[in-house]
Amino acid sequence: MRFVTFEHGGSVRAGVLFGDASKADDVVYDLANVSMRGALGDVPADLGRMIEAGLPKISRDIAAHGVKAAAKLHCGNVRLLAPLPEPRRIIGVAHNYRDALRERGMEPPTSPIVFEKFPSSVIADGETVVLPKGIGGVTYEAELAVVIGVGGENIPVENALAHVAGYAALNDISASEMIKADGHFRRGKNLPTFCPFGPFLASTDEIPDPQSLTVELWMGGAKLQDGTTAEMLFGVTELISILSGQSPLQPGDVIASGTPGGVAPVRKPPTWMRPGADLVMTVQGVGTLSNPVAEGAPLDEQ
Repeated sequence: MRFVTFEHGGSVRAGVLFGDASKADDVVYDLANVSMRGALGDVPADLGRMIEAGLPKISRDIAAHGVKAAAKLHCGNVRLLAPLPEPRRIIGVAHNYRDALRERGMEPPTSPIVFEKFPSSVIADGETVVLPKGIGGVTYEAELAVVIGVGGENIPVENALAHVAGYAALNDISASEMIKADGHFRRGKNLPTFCPFGPFLASTDEIPDPQSLTVELWMGGAKLQDGTTAEMLFGVTELISILSGQSPLQPGDVIASGTPGGVAPVRKPPTWMRPGADLVMTVQGVGTLSNPVAEGAPLDEQ
């Protein structure tokens, strides 16, 4: 089942998406509509609260209840937000694809290299990525996002997928030259608009194997990333197990699982993001994110 968060009629609520949100006549069924309330019981039509309550059960309850005509809205008449517009936490993983490591001539790390991506950097499909003037080289990073459904710590690898609520597409925009100058990820990963996320959350029944998905990205019509999650150094189950051993995971936490080869700084010449370009990325079965790129004011004026 595909879940969205959308704005319509002045309020924000959760819905079930039929289609992939790429067409105006794709359909969202409004879970706050009175005709759908029997599917949620006492759980509000808020995707974060639904995840906390147990998304697999809610998916089954919605399927048993059925979608109702009174709750039907067309995508062209709503504004889709990120599935979780303000996630509690976004954990990024760097250097996690074998093809990307080979491309850089790097030795594989012995444990995941992690950083925090600020929730304030999240934007939705269709929203603009803003590059501060004079920031230097900025790269795209197409990624599979893993959304935690059941929290825990020291989660065994063999049980890890039972802790997943669903999957989404995420573009980990990164100010590479700033990161290099700073010697850390904090600023360069966390500028406003640097985390396109969505357009929907695919429940786990739609993605039985997260290690067999294509990950692709285009900029200005040119294909720059063409990878597969099979190339992950630490797969989804290992990431969940290792990260939950470092700090407890909570429902709604997002793991940005790394990006395949083809990022801007390793290309000759570098394919830095440029104002006026369109970024389009897709993860197989999980959706397509399209975001225009624009130039903004210099950092010292923001």
